[in-house]
Amino acid sequence: MSKVIFITATDTGVGKTTVSAALAKLLKDRGKNVGYFKPVETGCDPVCRDASLLSKITGQALDEAVLYRYRLPVSPLVAQEYEPVEIEMDRILLHLDSLRKKYDFLIVEGAGGIKVPITEADGNVLTYLDLVYEASLPVLIVSRAGLGTINHTVLTVDALNSINAQIKGVIMNGYKGSDPSEEKNPEIIHMMTGVDILAVCCKSEDPVGECCKNLEPVLSYIF
Repeated sequence: MSKVIFITATDTGVGKTTVSAALAKLLKDRGKNVGYFKPVETGCDPVCRDASLLSKITGQALDEAVLYRYRLPVSPLVAQEYEPVEIEMDRILLHLDSLRKKYDFLIVEGAGGIKVPITEADGNVLTYLDLVYEASLPVLIVSRAGLGTINHTVLTVDALNSINAQIKGVIMNGYKGSDPSEEKNPEIIHMMTGVDILAVCCKSEDPVGECCKNLEPVLSYIF
């Protein structure tokens, strides 16, 4: 069974895929057998950019790396209303289980934040929080570095704590150095949640390379 990490974020566009790519690259560069799984990717018009990037790093077939693909850039639950492919949580869990058996290291990436709706079953809306709970996945949170991140990060931690999820830590992404809140945000988030800030990645023209540099010292802790 693989060492697995679920990558979530405090919002969309925060840097989950960048962090996922950096982790995958660090592991591949060490000769590790690493896999990637994004249960649902939307905005695939025509290319699934996240899964395409990661599958190139890991050497996987795209069909293995992403299970459900939709054109519209909306939540998975909404995407199903426009395309005739219904998402089944059981199918996601089965595919996840097969990948955990196949790879020594597995990176699972969500979409948006932890409460993004995936699908509906028996009148209940199922989110990525439900996936984390059902699959007992340890979680890495990616958050913005700047103003507004305290509230979003603390709420994400609160949601994960509600299911007793194992939170490995927070990666703060997009540090610019021009926002005065950036200096104190890591300290305050740790003070309010008790969760470690494992790394801060600067805004860069090479975001994956920047994250690799900052994640390398904590790679063994994450996995």
